Amino acid sequence: MADPPAPGPGARPDRGRPSAVRRAIRRAAAILPAARRDAARRAVRATGDFVAGRPPASWRVAKGEPLLDPAWAAAAQEALAGGRPDDALAIADRVLAAHPRLVAALEVRQVALFRLGEPTASLAALRAVRAIADRPERARLEERILAMLRESDPGWLPRIPGPPEPLVAADPGRVLHLLKESVPDRQSGYTMRSQYIARAQRAAGLDPVVVTALGFPRSTTGRPAPPTETVDGIRFHRLDLGPAYPADAAPDRYLEDYAWLAAGVVRTERPAVIHASSGIRGYDAALVGLALRERHGVPLVYDVRSFFETSWSRREDAAAAELASRREAADGRVMAAADAVVTIAEAMHDDIVARGIAAEKVFVVPNGVDAAWFAPRPPDPALRARLGLRGFVFGYVSNLDHPRENQELLVDAAVRLRARGRLATCLIVGDGTRRAELEEHARRAGARGAVVFAGAVPHADVLDYYAILDAFVVPRRDERASRFVTPLKPFEAMAMARPLVVSDLPALREIAAPDERGLAFPPGDVDGLVAALERLVAAPDLGRAIGEAGRAWVVRERAWAADVPRLDAAYAFARERRGVAG
Repeated sequence: MADPPAPGPGARPDRGRPSAVRRAIRRAAAILPAARRDAARRAVRATGDFVAGRPPASWRVAKGEPLLDPAWAAAAQEALAGGRPDDALAIADRVLAAHPRLVAALEVRQVALFRLGEPTASLAALRAVRAIADRPERARLEERILAMLRESDPGWLPRIPGPPEPLVAADPGRVLHLLKESVPDRQSGYTMRSQYIARAQRAAGLDPVVVTALGFPRSTTGRPAPPTETVDGIRFHRLDLGPAYPADAAPDRYLEDYAWLAAGVVRTERPAVIHASSGIRGYDAALVGLALRERHGVPLVYDVRSFFETSWSRREDAAAAELASRREAADGRVMAAADAVVTIAEAMHDDIVARGIAAEKVFVVPNGVDAAWFAPRPPDPALRARLGLRGFVFGYVSNLDHPRENQELLVDAAVRLRARGRLATCLIVGDGTRRAELEEHARRAGARGAVVFAGAVPHADVLDYYAILDAFVVPRRDERASRFVTPLKPFEAMAMARPLVVSDLPALREIAAPDERGLAFPPGDVDGLVAALERLVAAPDLGRAIGEAGRAWVVRERAWAADVPRLDAAYAFARERRGVAG
């Protein structure tokens, strides 16, 4: 990145104004209320600057300093807009070394630090701005940053107004699930795990009820759901304070409002246990669960489905940021405070125990599959033809939202296979925020004809798309969540006897048992992926054997019904720890 333009010497533009004009402005401002008076003064100053051809006040430097070429600001804003906050920070710091009170540079520094996950440093930069030129919006921004810091503070818990209200007669079979989102408004690995578990519990004679996060689904899909609705025979409580509730409410206020509304559901439903699954930031739904436990005495089980400390950023260095360490510490505190912890993989279990959480309170309840629904079926030649698929077809079915899924590697492998004379096509099924980015990557890679983006597919039709795959590939990058978290989709592919190919990461090895139920390749290694796929192209019997072994394993080990006794054990431990009768 080039250095910002150097400050150049020069005389300051004439600031003189006829004294009569100044006196008139002062007299007019004196009769206005304070807030309007400040606004009027800013408007007059801005108008005067514009007429006189001066740069905005926030760009001007202190008296006696040389003028500063405003091109630095354009370079800084370009860096911020381009997702390069580190470059913007470097520009601001160089400018501030010569002009430490330049408001515009301090503001760039504040924004850049915030985007880099450094809220404490960002707060300090904002306070420096306010000390020079305060405005109401800057005070509001400071309160938002403080709210973020409060939410991850060791001593903070959402406050529910009023004294404790212990439940006197909880329903012994009722489980209250706290979820960030759910079907039918959102279909993802998260929501399908939640729904399959609730269905399995209901089939086993329990009475699961669901509470979704405040504002869902209206804030996500726009659907104004009723306060209570039934999905698959399961009651769903929708918490909503209406469209006037701020979409950008501070996190501490949001969680307190969430907890307050959820407390009303607890009083009505009288659950024997609260099962809080990972929220937007991981620990946030469990913080609500802890507040409900403190209010009503109901045991809390925290279902840790992933590690979310870096979910705020796509940067590879996000794990080193203050925000990541604060989130990881907050997650650990919530795990320690919960009466029991559930997680989805042995690798995650081991990591949680390594954080200092007692091993006896951590229960593995893995992702599963409805093997009767996801049953093998022959590929549909008409679908293959409609999609333009040729030769050996490999691919992926899931949301296209997070860079860790690394679908770019599938594109590169398809191009490489074609270059090696292999007739193969990559099929990517799903939609999300990264779809346009992935399609652009395919265009730049020259993948025309070698890669097909099918878009989102209804859940009822997805089986036909699995069936036309000769290999299901999970090309995750080597990062923390990928090493520990087992995704749901591979189980569905295995249930349909599709050969599995995965990045060689602990959580994925746990599923694939390389050369037994799948093949593995080094993460991020396109040549390794191509070699694994060529093994399947060259030996169709190997693919069939791997697919059959995978189906046999998920039928035996990963049926959702098998998770019910695992959860029962976690619930019983939580009740005993809390001293509540089962």
